[in-house]
Amino acid sequence: MTIHTVPLQSIQPPQHNPRRSFDAAQIAGLAASIREDGLLQNLVVARSKGQQYRVISGERRYRALKLLEQRGDIAGDFAVTVEVRSKLGKHDALRLATVENVQRENLPPLDEAAAFAALIRKGSSLDDLCAKTGLSSTTIRRRLALNGLCKEAKAALAEGGISLSQAEALTLGAHAAQQSIIEEIGRGYAEFSSATIKEHFLDERPNVAMAIFPVEEYTGTITTDLFAEGETSYFDDGELFLELQARAVEKLAREYEGKAAWVEVTNAHRLPHWQYEEAEEGQESGIVINLSSCGRVEIREGLAKPEIDDDTKDRTADNPAAPPRKRETYSTPLRRLIAWHKSAAVQELLLANPRKAKEVAVIERLGNIRLHESLKQLSRQDEPGGSYSAIAEQARLVAGWLGIGLQDDEADDPWEQYPMARLDAHRLYEAVAALSDHQLEQTHTLFAALSFGQAECEYLDARDSLFNRVARDVGADMRQQWRVNRCFLEKRSRDQLAVIAVECGYAQSTGAVRMYKKGELINALLRHFASAHAAADPTPAHRKAREWLPEAMLFPAIDPDRVNEPDEDEQDMDEMADAEE
Repeated sequence: MTIHTVPLQSIQPPQHNPRRSFDAAQIAGLAASIREDGLLQNLVVARSKGQQYRVISGERRYRALKLLEQRGDIAGDFAVTVEVRSKLGKHDALRLATVENVQRENLPPLDEAAAFAALIRKGSSLDDLCAKTGLSSTTIRRRLALNGLCKEAKAALAEGGISLSQAEALTLGAHAAQQSIIEEIGRGYAEFSSATIKEHFLDERPNVAMAIFPVEEYTGTITTDLFAEGETSYFDDGELFLELQARAVEKLAREYEGKAAWVEVTNAHRLPHWQYEEAEEGQESGIVINLSSCGRVEIREGLAKPEIDDDTKDRTADNPAAPPRKRETYSTPLRRLIAWHKSAAVQELLLANPRKAKEVAVIERLGNIRLHESLKQLSRQDEPGGSYSAIAEQARLVAGWLGIGLQDDEADDPWEQYPMARLDAHRLYEAVAALSDHQLEQTHTLFAALSFGQAECEYLDARDSLFNRVARDVGADMRQQWRVNRCFLEKRSRDQLAVIAVECGYAQSTGAVRMYKKGELINALLRHFASAHAAADPTPAHRKAREWLPEAMLFPAIDPDRVNEPDEDEQDMDEMADAEE
């Protein structure tokens, strides 16, 4: 921090002043004071390009000086004493400007609201703002809530159409409701005191239009107000409504998972919009779902989460105009901290108890298992194969161990039992804990196997994928695991079947089966393969049939349509070499 004297013409106005409005009469009065007594308080500036300086705080004084220059009372090279601050980021400049404006002359409430929100989004805590502005935490929270006003309400407040207390009460309502009241006030049809507005929003009854769950799930009575506009229908059982609404919000949050970088569910009276920012193009964005105390649901998409101090976020989440909620014994940040320590303690003990750790792993996997698509698809085939049958039998066996045996009408489809997330967690834990070590090991192995398989089954896996590496390590040989069946042959063309007939020893040449119809050739090949595998003393033709395997059944597969194409890695290296040349 250094003091310099610089010409007025080298000073530029601020870029990020939280004050949006200036009283012309006050600026003129300040100009008269400066002309009479000089500049009693230095401007705070930062170096800009060249020999220029940018005002950080003191814009009212700067405007007064420019007014004097405009009137011809001072020249453009008038010497101005400035305090030069170095290494100031945008956040520092905004903080200094906000603090000065608040301490020297109250900012308009909306300007304060925007400035405080910007500072907190940049990392300032609520306690920091209280200490530096001299304002109470309640005042700052009330200003922050003003960020939730609709544009019509903000305009009315700025122009004096409504009072600050009315504006604070309006923040309890959704934008559409705010707009309706502003219109009524503007027409002079009704007088809305702040108390009337609060009562209007806080006494909101849960109506059918608010429900995001199927109304048929509600088992209570519904009252229709025939005298209300649109004959509004209300839920008489508020507790049941809130319970169904909360379940629907949880389901909605699960549906949104995967569609955004994050999903957050809040329970404020109204969603604190200022705690989030619109995500910029290319930036990861998330979704916030707010369920208010009256059951109204608000959803905001495409948001980014600034790094806000946890305690500040928790203390400023709800609207100060709303009835105070019971102060929680443990705040959200403290609950998180307690949960982290308790989790780490149990994790450490699980390290020393492998048996219990495996039980936990089985339960966790069972609740979230994703069956590989091969299981459901093969279960619908007339000839699913021996491997599938072995897996299905083991799945039925494990279901029996866990006390969730198949019903008679589910005997052909064991996968209806998996996943088991719908089962009571305590009951499932007790069943897993009762397994013998051998049963637990088999159960753990089954769950690992059920979710593993080839990725992207619509393609031949012809690369050195993880799937192919595991298959080779466990000794997978489709000659032992698979038999040629009708389903496979029916999906080949007649010309392809003729080639198979030669390769498997059924015919000497494709010409020998030229006169066969496709169905006749399939039947002949099936008889040939069955005879070959049943033969006690196989002939050379039988041995060829036993050894025959389509190239697609290898690990990795051979794709005849791409056999002459270069490997993608080799192609990338060739392209890099060409680029270097």
